[in-house]
Amino acid sequence: MTERNLSLQNSSPLLAPLVDPRVEAGLAWCRRHRGDEPLTLALPFEVPEPQLVELLSRPGIESLIIDQAPSAAFLARHPDRVGRFCRADYSWRLPPRLGRWILFVGGRENITARMLRESFRRRVRRLAYWRLDRWAAQWLAMMAIAKVVGKLHQHTQRFRAARRMNRQEPGTDPRSLMEFVDRRGFRRLLQTADLRRISPDGAVPGRVVIACPTLAAGGAERQIVNTALGLQQVGLRDLTVLVANLRGHPGNDFFLGALKDAGIPVQEVGGPAMSVESWVRAQDPEITALTVRVGAALQDLPPGLAQEVANLYLTFVDQRPAIVHAWLDHSSVSAGLAALLAGVPRVLLSGRNVSPVHFPYIFQSYMQPAYQAMAERPEVVWVNNSRGGGADYAVWLGLAPDRFEVVYNGVDLTATTRASMAAIADWRSAHGIPDGARLVGGMFRLSDEKRPLLWIETLARLADRHGDVQGLLFGAGPLQATIAARIEALGLAGRVHLRPPTSAHALALSSFDLLLLTSRWEGTPNVAIEAQAVSTPVVVCGGGGAGEALLDGVTGLFVVEADAERLADAVSGLLTDDAQRARFAAAGPAFVRERFGLERMIDQTLAIYDLPAR
Repeated sequence: MTERNLSLQNSSPLLAPLVDPRVEAGLAWCRRHRGDEPLTLALPFEVPEPQLVELLSRPGIESLIIDQAPSAAFLARHPDRVGRFCRADYSWRLPPRLGRWILFVGGRENITARMLRESFRRRVRRLAYWRLDRWAAQWLAMMAIAKVVGKLHQHTQRFRAARRMNRQEPGTDPRSLMEFVDRRGFRRLLQTADLRRISPDGAVPGRVVIACPTLAAGGAERQIVNTALGLQQVGLRDLTVLVANLRGHPGNDFFLGALKDAGIPVQEVGGPAMSVESWVRAQDPEITALTVRVGAALQDLPPGLAQEVANLYLTFVDQRPAIVHAWLDHSSVSAGLAALLAGVPRVLLSGRNVSPVHFPYIFQSYMQPAYQAMAERPEVVWVNNSRGGGADYAVWLGLAPDRFEVVYNGVDLTATTRASMAAIADWRSAHGIPDGARLVGGMFRLSDEKRPLLWIETLARLADRHGDVQGLLFGAGPLQATIAARIEALGLAGRVHLRPPTSAHALALSSFDLLLLTSRWEGTPNVAIEAQAVSTPVVVCGGGGAGEALLDGVTGLFVVEADAERLADAVSGLLTDDAQRARFAAAGPAFVRERFGLERMIDQTLAIYDLPAR
């Protein structure tokens, strides 16, 4: 619970109960449905310790799962009655004493597979949680089966879609009964849902809402920030950023400070159970009635998607934006559906790469039918940050390629300038780079689509060829431990340095002799653009819009058939040709200014918003 919520709880008559009103409501529901059967209470937000003590004194509460570090005294008094949420991996550590069922004071969408697995192992029978407009409970076995069936359906649909993509078959016609049912369901939802809508003249002129999944340290998130700041700088003041999951995982708020410093409102959009303020607001009879109607309309959607669409729909109806600009597939689906249900006049669905078919950890089976249903609506504008990315989406969705507006990423060149020689020397020294070393750099998420193992294998070949070549890789992600182990196994410790993400992008990129990017797919990679802006040559490979991020043979090299040997050849040739490297370095800033200037991106964005340039 935030400090603001705590202060409200202590001062507002509406929040007079000793314990958070969400907790009281959940416990009251449990008493009506389960009597005094012992339960474990899971609180995914901070609660003052005196309230935790009071809760443990109540009959029927066997133990707690809390989202804070308890004091030593509290643990000493209750050594076997306290468990913890582990946000680093979306799991929880259950207490030794455990009720036969758990009341989770939060939305169903926040209960992860890891949490279910641990609960099943400890023989928990049921989980209760908040679902759309009411409390609900479900047998743990049924929840686990639903997760497995959903995953199997997801993998089947992705395999089917990927096979069609490989044959370049547009996804215009359903090839299975399930696809037909899914598409018809989304179309029916958008056509017949009887919900309150923004009136034709009720949207606030010029009011823009940007919707995104997180503000993590990624290239797409950096473009969200660049867009918001750029729009503000040209005079657009009525702008809000809505984030689906801002604090649910360490690092989700990486760019939050930049938006807050600029005075741009940022709001985490959740259901009534997200905060005390949200809960109290939801008790308003009009909102309660509307929430019930939304819940009925969305009951056939997957639980997580239904909850997020409902949350966003209620927000849009309240804020009445003229434009909703959704970023990345997660929010493009949820915010796109919500905006259309709410009657928002203009809805942008912005892809930042190729289609999600290529990314197993992004793809959801409902994405294609939801997108295809939204594609029939005239309010929808499709946007991508590369021609290659837009073409890939077009094939996947069975749309004409010209449906996609291409808006290349924008770089603030006033903040992306080459660092001084002294600053570069200090930076390289601080990261263990010897004087005189030739430095190959990387800066990307350590996940499969970025192919960090290919980056490491390329550095291994370069290390064999050149005694003075060093590697410096900034990144984090699911393959971090694998990459660290591979560096050790190849004997590259001391030659290749793995570092966490840095916010000092211009300084880091300036310190490289060249940047190597090994992604399998890219939209238009920010890191390659920013490297050229600070006169650092690039070597790039991969599909989508990767080749559009440089001028091959002018500002860097594009390797078409990428493997470690070919990439090492390209990098080695550039490292040993000082004259060519200097020509690439000199050409980089002008190319970036022309194709990726921030002012150009903002002008294009305003044009797509149908707002005048300012």
